[in-house]
Amino acid sequence: MKLINEKGKLFGKINIIDLLIILCVVIAAAALVYKFAAPAAESVVAPKSDMYVTMRVRGVMDFQHEDLMENLQPGSPLIAGSGYIDGAEVVSAELVPYLAAVPLENGEIFTGEDPQKKDLIIVVKAKQNKADPILKIGNQEVRVGRGFIFKTQKVEVNANIEAVDFNG
Repeated sequence: MKLINEKGKLFGKINIIDLLIILCVVIAAAALVYKFAAPAAESVVAPKSDMYVTMRVRGVMDFQHEDLMENLQPGSPLIAGSGYIDGAEVVSAELVPYLAAVPLENGEIFTGEDPQKKDLIIVVKAKQNKADPILKIGNQEVRVGRGFIFKTQKVEVNANIEAVDFNG
């Protein structure tokens, strides 16, 4: 028995072109099943840990203090774009004195507390792989000294990152 007969059929049963089309469909279906059903390689290779990020919002005016503290309760989820960031939430928020530097007439610099402003310190917890070269919360990179647009359902402020820690 010939592998391909004179009519171009494999083993005398199926056309080679039909076989190639069936193979392409099976491979495409297998690729889709693998993409959507297989566990993500990063979660198998490197599990995510809790990353704690400390941020400072400088010079919050006194008329904003009450609203900010009311809306930054522990457990408040963070937002990126139009959706919540999975696993990112507020751990704590506190107001601390805002120190202003003022030059005096004799040229010295006086540092004192501003009576109308406070700094807001926010600690955020997010899931992150320690080994990743670029740490992120949502789509924003997380590095000490970098600016961060902090956004929850009711609050959006520009903050500066002061610390990144994996120990809590």
